Amino acid sequence: MRTDLVFQFDSTDHGTIDWKYHNSVGEKMYHAQWMVKKKDVVVLTKLSAEDKKLVHTELFESFSEENQQVRDHNNKKARERRARRNNGN
Repeated sequence: MRTDLVFQFDSTDHGTIDWKYHNSVGEKMYHAQWMVKKKDVVVLTKLSAEDKKLVHTELFESFSEENQQVRDHNNKKARERRARRNNGN
C-alpha cells in the first residue's frame, strides 16, 4: 500500500505542517478498526527537536475522536460477542 502520501495539518503555534503515515502502517490505515498510534505519524516539516515533539503530540491528539470511535465500535462488538457466548451456555 502507498504510505508516501503527504498530508497537511494546521498547528496552533507552528502554521501548516506536512506529515505522513509511517511506512510500517501499510494496509492497516484502510481497516475500519485501526487506531492511530503516535508512532504511526511522521512530521516532515523542518522544525527544532522540541517544536517537532510538540507538533507531533498536537497532530496525534487530532486523531482522538477517530480513535474513540474505533474504541466504541470494538467495545460494542466485544459486548455482543460476550452476550452471545453467555446466552449459549
